[in-house]
Amino acid sequence: MSGKSLPTLSASEQAIMDLLWRTSPQGLNDLLDSVNAGRPEPVTRATLQTQLTRLEAKGWLRRDDSSRAHQYAPAVPETRGRRTVLSELKQRLFGGSSLAMVRCLVEGGDISDSEMAELRKLVRDAEKKQGGRP
Repeated sequence: MSGKSLPTLSASEQAIMDLLWRTSPQGLNDLLDSVNAGRPEPVTRATLQTQLTRLEAKGWLRRDDSSRAHQYAPAVPETRGRRTVLSELKQRLFGGSSLAMVRCLVEGGDISDSEMAELRKLVRDAEKKQGGRP
């Protein structure tokens, strides 16, 4: 799915992808244990299997059937997946405006001093790349 746009993820699908980006491949039983860790009401095996089937159909993950216990792994690199999700969020909540999204984060006060310093550095580096002022 390199050139195609990816379908939107639900919150539970995003959580599964987050797990698989951290540790993959994983079999259904291990993934079920990871998904249910710390949950007051566990997800059933059937529900997880349905979500995995949907993620596979959407092109977000692939299933390896070469062994008896199927293994699941991301079909989309984490960076591309997160950019896709962020782009959808930016479009939906901020009308596609990167400035509005960053302004919301900065003005919300949820950015630490170290994150703010890193953000300044990222802006400076981007200006240099674009031939802007140093």
